[in-house]
Amino acid sequence: MRTFQRPGPVTTSHGASRRRCAWGVLLALLLTLEEGVAATAVPINGRSQHMVFTREQVQAIAAVAYDKRLQELARRGNLDRDAALVQRVRRVAGRIITQAVILKPEAAHWAWEIHIASGDQTDAYCMAGGKILVGDAFLEGQQFTDDELAALLGHEVAHAIAEHVREQLSAVPDLSPAYARLGLNDVIFVLGWDLSVTFKLAPLSRLHELEADDIGIYLAAKAGYDPRALLEFYHKLGRLDDGSGFFNSHVANDQRMQAIESFATYAEPLYKASLAAHRQPGFVFH
Repeated sequence: MRTFQRPGPVTTSHGASRRRCAWGVLLALLLTLEEGVAATAVPINGRSQHMVFTREQVQAIAAVAYDKRLQELARRGNLDRDAALVQRVRRVAGRIITQAVILKPEAAHWAWEIHIASGDQTDAYCMAGGKILVGDAFLEGQQFTDDELAALLGHEVAHAIAEHVREQLSAVPDLSPAYARLGLNDVIFVLGWDLSVTFKLAPLSRLHELEADDIGIYLAAKAGYDPRALLEFYHKLGRLDDGSGFFNSHVANDQRMQAIESFATYAEPLYKASLAAHRQPGFVFH
């Protein structure tokens, strides 16, 4: 049976109890997944991951797709239109990424990028290798504070350092004998049309979302952003999406909010310690 341990203090018995409850949700999801060969582990909780495809393979494809997306946006004049917004998002992201690199040192060598998209329905995502895109309409519509923005960016950066995309892709060959020998490009094609694959991967997707919540709040708190204020970010998202869709990759909102409240309680001393350090260094984007 897998065990989950996280370094650091537990502030109160109430906080410890809530955290055990939150990880109970994760454990329940894990029990629906098959055991894999441990090739790497998720930061913070140490969950072993079964990886078929290499990091280099996945990141190379992500970089090509990201560059193509940026070129399309630039051609329409919809890339990084608001210089002040770009600067603000990069400032918050830089502090988050600095903490991510401490947690996963090999991520220091990734070509991290973050850009702002206009003119479409983009909310936010982070592709493998740290390729982040955020929609200006989404940010402006929600009027996020810097603490709430840190929750958003922490969640997306968490997906990257946990290599969730790579793990999802690596899971596909095990789903069916027909997919057992597929290469990476074929797996990506299958994910685009076979709904049965989406359905079978749903438990793993829900686990990934909770892990990204947990790691993201940890990163934000370590970067000096208030984890209690971060709860409002998730309340705002909850009002946008009830999480009840049949193929929804997120846990139902009531369960998710329980877990997030636990994660935020646990992160409180990390936040206070970060404030005591006074200065928060930021990652420099090139």
